[in-house]
Amino acid sequence: MKTLAKEHGFWAYTAPGTGGMEGFQRQDYEALLEDMLAARMNSICVVVKWLTTGYRSRLKFLDQSPANLVIQSDNQLLRDFMAAARKQGVKTWLAAVVNMFPVEKFRLKARRFCTIRSAQDAPIRIGIHDLDCAEVGDCATQIFGELYELFPGIAGFAVEVEDSGFEAPHRIAPYNRWARRHDRPPFHRIAHPLQSRAPDLAPWRDYITERRCAFAKRIETNLRRKGFRGEMAMLCETGRQPCMLTQEINLESFKKNCPRWSAVTYEGGAYDKTRNRFGMMELCMEDPKRAGLKTYYLPRGVMTWTLPKAWPMALSLKQSWRLELEDIARFKPDGVWWFGCGTGCVPEGAHVNVHLSRLRELGFKDGRAARRALLKQIQMFTE
Repeated sequence: MKTLAKEHGFWAYTAPGTGGMEGFQRQDYEALLEDMLAARMNSICVVVKWLTTGYRSRLKFLDQSPANLVIQSDNQLLRDFMAAARKQGVKTWLAAVVNMFPVEKFRLKARRFCTIRSAQDAPIRIGIHDLDCAEVGDCATQIFGELYELFPGIAGFAVEVEDSGFEAPHRIAPYNRWARRHDRPPFHRIAHPLQSRAPDLAPWRDYITERRCAFAKRIETNLRRKGFRGEMAMLCETGRQPCMLTQEINLESFKKNCPRWSAVTYEGGAYDKTRNRFGMMELCMEDPKRAGLKTYYLPRGVMTWTLPKAWPMALSLKQSWRLELEDIARFKPDGVWWFGCGTGCVPEGAHVNVHLSRLRELGFKDGRAARRALLKQIQMFTE
């Protein structure tokens, strides 16, 4: 049997409101591992912090939903799953989004906001922060340091700072100081305030990449000091607009400044394979490989999320999976984590992953049935 990549598995969430694993009981984790092993998968990345937090933390600036099952178990539910996966030869990763925090908990003023809803909790207002503030780096370093202490045996950590590269008036002065040092053109005004993933000025990408590299080094230095010897990876966000495809950071610069880090990419614009398919795949897989980065790609797994008002999907899940498999075979990333492993425990209106009612519209009884359909399609493709 052919393999899709050296590492192959799922990317899934325990954080409330994601439509991921936050509703998994012990038997659901056992079923997931059983299905992964039957499909010869050898890697799993669990995102324990996104807009909200899906693990028991001592850090005061993180939310702690009493309804979250991992938090209820004092992390034992997830710890046992990861230990069982490692025992079966599955490489275990943890990931966290570390520039987004609940407004009520985090004292630093945010410049952008969103609201997250989950099945059990009241809506939570989230602040989205850039990386120009040292306090954001302090918090990110604490989060990954804590994860290393709480979850022994983890092989890799993935860092995400989604929407941290936005242009905004308060960033003009620090950018201009950087521009003078590097002989780059200054900003006199922001043409598109709060724009992200499509920098209006090319040097802006270099500036936010430098900020991100410094941020990454802080996290890595702290982890190495604590004894971590595993892998580090950074989410390298892509964007899509009419007649424009963008990579948020300068990949060559990132490789130069963070040489031991890998890149994780996904298809910006809600995984719409009907638009700019090969251009997006070049951006997600070919470009980071060309820059010398070990590349992990996140294809659409069991995920019904689309852009607002875009339901029903332009392509069914099975159609999307077929195209993803073709693209992975063509561009050959080093690792593949299917985005969404199948659940269905969240209400309509939650942001990411899967709604049970939508799965049933697509012909699947539940999340596990959809996951098994995906794994069967992968098996048929690789035979």
